[in-house]
Amino acid sequence: MKKLLLISNKVFHYRVSIYNYFARNFKEYGWEFIVRSNELQKDNPYHIQFDFKEIPFNFFIYKKEIEDINPDVVIIFLHLKDIIMWSLIHWLKIKKIPIVYWNHGINLQDPQNKLKYFLFNYLHTLSNAIILYSENEMKYIKKKNRHKVSIANNAINFEDIPEIKESKEQIKKELDIQFEKVVLFVGRIQEYKKLHHLIEIFNEKNTKGIGLVIVGQCLYKGTLEKMNKDNTMYLGEIYDQVKINKIYKMADVFSMPGVIGLSLNHAFYWGLPVVTENGINSPEICYLKNGYNGFIVQNNDVIELKNKISLLLENDAKRLEFSNNARKEIFSNGSIINMFNGFINCLNTLTEFRNKTQ
Repeated sequence: MKKLLLISNKVFHYRVSIYNYFARNFKEYGWEFIVRSNELQKDNPYHIQFDFKEIPFNFFIYKKEIEDINPDVVIIFLHLKDIIMWSLIHWLKIKKIPIVYWNHGINLQDPQNKLKYFLFNYLHTLSNAIILYSENEMKYIKKKNRHKVSIANNAINFEDIPEIKESKEQIKKELDIQFEKVVLFVGRIQEYKKLHHLIEIFNEKNTKGIGLVIVGQCLYKGTLEKMNKDNTMYLGEIYDQVKINKIYKMADVFSMPGVIGLSLNHAFYWGLPVVTENGINSPEICYLKNGYNGFIVQNNDVIELKNKISLLLENDAKRLEFSNNARKEIFSNGSIINMFNGFINCLNTLTEFRNKTQ
């Protein structure tokens, strides 16, 4: 069996679910999936079903680990700031071990940075193959490297989402949520996610039974202090999979005005239309079709953000239409099967590389 080694920085809980799926399915293609990382999220709720070790970043320790594993292919899933990547990738080139660089193409939060763009392109050139999160990032890859690219649309593993039998009303009663209609925000609370725009909207007193429910670790000081507690609830961090999926099920609309990420996938799974802003965004924005399964308003236009949320909450027929479209889109294009196939397509381009270079 061939060995596929993924070298990663912090492995978040949702990645454990994805890697479990990968490990099971890679075996069917003759690959053993191995992960080495400097950190595993402490609140991870999933049982690890793949070969995993948590190893502090040190080039010589990882060099020894790679020599012991003797992988056929190494996937690099690291940031530019992860210093170990620079020594590892050059050493892998010397050892003639095929390298796959899994990335966004550029730093999407700092797309105009010429130095970072140069460094990303340098890494793309060094790599034998490139995996991107979506087709949208292809424009950041220089033409000479585009033949190396495989697309693996970023996903969450729907197979691990528990069945929730309770109705929306039962869930609201259980969680003591009094709102007739709910706008949901789920994610780590950071400035670039612009939760403050939703809090500004809900600071208005007349919201007609509409409430905002917020879930996530608060990393942006002062945001929650400004919320109107009459129509806004902060539930803190939630990693329990039953509870978090109950919260998604009982909501009506999902909104993250800033960078939205995989929360969009989760919202679409539960049929929640999504409303966001047209600023710097993550690859997952590819699933959101403006006017079809949600709305993308102009960046920092809080009035239009409010208007689109209100439109969906007040028009049940439109919300149901968008809800159906959201489910259709995410199961068609955002499934973990599609993501896995992107990795398999990539590996198929490398199967003969090591034999030719040894």
